Amino acid sequence: MRSDILFIFATAVPVYLIFGVILSTSLTAATTENQGIGAADEYVFDGALFRGSSFNQETVLHLTQGESISPGRYKVDIYINNHFFEHRDVRFIQDAQQHIQACFNTMQLQRASIITLIPEKMAKTETETETETETETETETETENCASLQSLIGAGSSQFDFKRLRLNLTIPNSLIKQVPAGYVNPSEWRMGESIGFINYISNVYYNRYAAIGFNQHQDSAYLALNGGINFGQWQFRQQSNLNYQQHHLHWRNLRRYLKRPIPSLNSELALGQLSSMGRFFSGISFNGISLHSDDRMLPNSKQGYAPVIQGVAKSNARVSVQQNGYEIYQITVAPGPFKISDLFPTSANGDLNVIIDEADGSRSNFRVPFSAVAESVRLGAFKYSFDLGKTRDTQNDRIFANLTTQYGFSNTITLNSGFRIANHYQAIVLGSAYTHRIGAFGANLTLSRSTAQQQASQKGWMLAGNYSKTIQPTKTTIALSAYRVSNSGYLELTDLIRLDQRKPTGRISRTNSTQANSRFTLSVNQALGRFGGIYLSASAQQYRAKRPNDNQFQLGYSKSLANGLSINLTATRLKRGLTPTDQESPSRLPSVISNPKDQHHARTETSFGLSIAMPLGLKSAQKSHQLMLSAYHNTNQNDYQANLSGAILQRPDLHYSLGVNYEDASQQRHWNASIQKHSPNANIDVNAAMGQHFWQAAANIQGALAIHAGGITFGGYLSDTFALIEAQGAQGAKVLNTQDSTINSYGFALLPALTPYHYNTIALSPEGMSSQAELVAGQQRVAPYAGAAIKIKFTTHQGFAFLVQSTLADGVAVPMGADVFDQSANNIGIVGQNGQIYFRSEQSKGELSIKWGENEQEACSIHYALTSQQIRIPLTKFSAICKVEQ
Repeated sequence: MRSDILFIFATAVPVYLIFGVILSTSLTAATTENQGIGAADEYVFDGALFRGSSFNQETVLHLTQGESISPGRYKVDIYINNHFFEHRDVRFIQDAQQHIQACFNTMQLQRASIITLIPEKMAKTETETETETETETETETETENCASLQSLIGAGSSQFDFKRLRLNLTIPNSLIKQVPAGYVNPSEWRMGESIGFINYISNVYYNRYAAIGFNQHQDSAYLALNGGINFGQWQFRQQSNLNYQQHHLHWRNLRRYLKRPIPSLNSELALGQLSSMGRFFSGISFNGISLHSDDRMLPNSKQGYAPVIQGVAKSNARVSVQQNGYEIYQITVAPGPFKISDLFPTSANGDLNVIIDEADGSRSNFRVPFSAVAESVRLGAFKYSFDLGKTRDTQNDRIFANLTTQYGFSNTITLNSGFRIANHYQAIVLGSAYTHRIGAFGANLTLSRSTAQQQASQKGWMLAGNYSKTIQPTKTTIALSAYRVSNSGYLELTDLIRLDQRKPTGRISRTNSTQANSRFTLSVNQALGRFGGIYLSASAQQYRAKRPNDNQFQLGYSKSLANGLSINLTATRLKRGLTPTDQESPSRLPSVISNPKDQHHARTETSFGLSIAMPLGLKSAQKSHQLMLSAYHNTNQNDYQANLSGAILQRPDLHYSLGVNYEDASQQRHWNASIQKHSPNANIDVNAAMGQHFWQAAANIQGALAIHAGGITFGGYLSDTFALIEAQGAQGAKVLNTQDSTINSYGFALLPALTPYHYNTIALSPEGMSSQAELVAGQQRVAPYAGAAIKIKFTTHQGFAFLVQSTLADGVAVPMGADVFDQSANNIGIVGQNGQIYFRSEQSKGELSIKWGENEQEACSIHYALTSQQIRIPLTKFSAICKVEQ
């Protein structure tokens, strides 16, 4: 490789310089005393110090004048005032004083936010290239028209560190445009290629259990698909799932839609089956059009939601997440605490109902509040969302429109407004967010007017507020939120649609009796430093009519001790109002307080939990196993759990889990086991459990695939914005900053996630590659549009590696600095010290042409051929005589 030879060549020169100084033969210092240069003395080097009678004078001249490279193009890291800017090809030229300088054009400097003094000869170049965005076109222009930094901006300097391939630019601050931190010029955004992709999550579940004298079984299968394909800046997306349960197969399409970014408006446009954002009004699924501002187009310094679900399973349980009556997620979890943080977003409003089906046939459920809250925006910032369409998935769909806006009126005040209009329905919202040193406050007032079937017009209001504050001295975080509805006359559009689907009764309060009249939530997190941390959460919800209120209080403590030991304590007090439609466990009757004549009742429960986790192994390298002991107490029973988990055979991609659970109420012991396999192509989890009256088995598979011109590439998952990496010949190379992505046997790999509208650095590690290939450049940078599928191609040099000790017929080494050409007349390197030549060839035999002058006697050739044994050697070394043409 040419850069390798240059590196060897450049590092060898100082050795000869020192040798020459010691000999004091022909090294003289020319000191410019009248300028007081001193340490910056210039040296003249005598080429006779080199071994061999001849050498390439022009190349050595550059190397001995303090310029460690020859003119040409080099891929370097560019730093501006010690801050990394980009990694790219830069052309180096020789000026009138025989110095080597980096060469730029105005387009490059403007991209770096450097103010240029455009010379007349560069004006035409800028005009011709200002609309060009393709790398190939840009490279051509840079090669033909460029100038030194000094001539373009009238100031500044550049210094090239050859050993680190780093180009340092020093620019006066007055010549750098002031742009926000993290700013990326929109001309750098890439739309990507037309690559189809699919994410899938599948779950197969089966259990058999005995209940009340007879056997029952339950089996189900679930497959969720989320993917799409891009056409230029237009992006098609779909979400759907297939559910099999109790011999019934059901396919449901959640959403299909087209979207595209609108950079001029910092917005995104979407068409099709959509969901409103639910920032101030309730989220609605609809068919239509949506246009909303996209903060991701803003720099990081200008930017300002699916929730994380946590719970506890008593056995290998199936967890189902429902929103607005539809299942949006399903997975099998192991006994103990579980955490779901990878929900696909659907609508931006609507509580999540989490149902836990235990292996013994019992069922429990809880709700996770999920609603958007008011946000503060920066001074002068404007955010909006506009929806127009027809509601979906109701029997009485109707056309509606809504518009919401947020404006940063000052550094402390944000103004919110919006309206929603439909047939027989109007609503308006006004509000504000206020930021103060004592905390951030938000309040919104929503007024609604509606007319249900054969009923009089109804009016009402809802007042919502929130507060948050982090007290830095004590590291205390407080968050409050609440809302209050005036009366049954206040309706959301979704409430009105449900009322119109029912038979008219003349009394809204009866059909709307289970709606919440008010809600209050509080959460406090307190860090205690080396003593751990505590958290507190409380919520109270009041309903209309006769349904009892919901109250919940939770207190927890956690602490990490020495040697990886950790402890968690929790205490929960719950009082929940129930309706006849709520599902309860058939085998575990709750403690209730109720009136037999009333349809509504309440249950109360107090529970405590303790869990201790400890790593196993004396040395840190051996602590790949963990033992967790847990105890839970509630009103009805006590549960005790022990679980051992860790890596199998010290492999980070293969894990196991073994556990036992004991319930003192039933005096039953349950056993469970699971194996998880993480691979570049998919993640697989197989688990089973058994007890006195049941046994259960399940499997989860999660993965993704991308369909492109080169075939199909598999991966663990893909976000909405991702990269397909192509590096032919680099099979086995690892994609850095990913868990386990590697270049597969077809030369492709998937990078699961990229940050839209910001620079992402993609790098490959040559570790694991074949010895018959090497990367030309192992790092690239890209800023994609949101939703883009970017194809990133890495170039490799493939073939057999050779290191030749070359001499002429008289035994003298081939001149250092001579150019080396292959049989196709491609320049593949230069001759190094003492006639050494390093090159790579795809052919096991061939001929090299070496030239160090213009005369016929200043050229020679070397024949090479590998034996069957040498083909398997990573680097073949041999000596050869370079024959001069007669």
